Amino acid sequence: MKKTILLVLLLVSFGLNTALKADDDFTKAMVKAKQSLKTAVDKYDEKEMIKARGQFERILQLKKNTWLVNYYLALCDYNISTTGMEKKDNDKIKKYTQSGLDLLEKSILERDNFGDAYVLKMSLEYNRFQYEMDKMQTIIADVTAAEESAKKYDPTNPRFYLVKGIATYFTPAAFGGGIDKAQPLIEKSIELYGLIKNSDETLPDWGLDAAYGYMALCMIDAGKLPEAKSYMDKGLAISPDSKMLTGWVKKQYDEKAK
Repeated sequence: MKKTILLVLLLVSFGLNTALKADDDFTKAMVKAKQSLKTAVDKYDEKEMIKARGQFERILQLKKNTWLVNYYLALCDYNISTTGMEKKDNDKIKKYTQSGLDLLEKSILERDNFGDAYVLKMSLEYNRFQYEMDKMQTIIADVTAAEESAKKYDPTNPRFYLVKGIATYFTPAAFGGGIDKAQPLIEKSIELYGLIKNSDETLPDWGLDAAYGYMALCMIDAGKLPEAKSYMDKGLAISPDSKMLTGWVKKQYDEKAK
């Protein structure tokens, strides 16, 4: 009897240790892949983004939290799609946008209350304006549905306000956008980033550096260069290699400072 109890205890202990080891392997792999993606996005390097995507594809084979891994694969696709915008490569934009939306559909089927999935869906739906202007009403309806779900499941998600703010920044004033309307949304995003207390390293944490970058752009537009410099510096403290901050934002700042 004692031997049987001991054997059961050993088996339970072995099973627990195996599960903990699997959790640890998953976490380490996810953190590494997230860092690879951040480095690639900072450099705006498509090849490195594709490599990071490959890391997440390998993690998917662990069959753990696949809803989250599919989210990151979609995030990779979104970032890759943006590299097609510089050259107005609508085929590339469409390819990776649709792939991202398909992956998010899988993620949402597994975890339909994950707010960040709907925030990312907003970004991908906005992409469709690049190549499907003839479907404007459908896109607007899909964006609105994603917004409603994002606010429902995670009303204090800073990435929601960041994505909404960026979209408003690039929307002409005649269509309800403009920098003056974007600024409060980006300010709200920065405020909410400061309230996050997340101990799970595998969950999304991107965006604060971009929020500082867009606030710098708002300040540049308003002619408030000291404030713009302050926001630039805050963004660079997070991502010193950010091509957005060291390139686009810095260029706008230098031109205004002339």
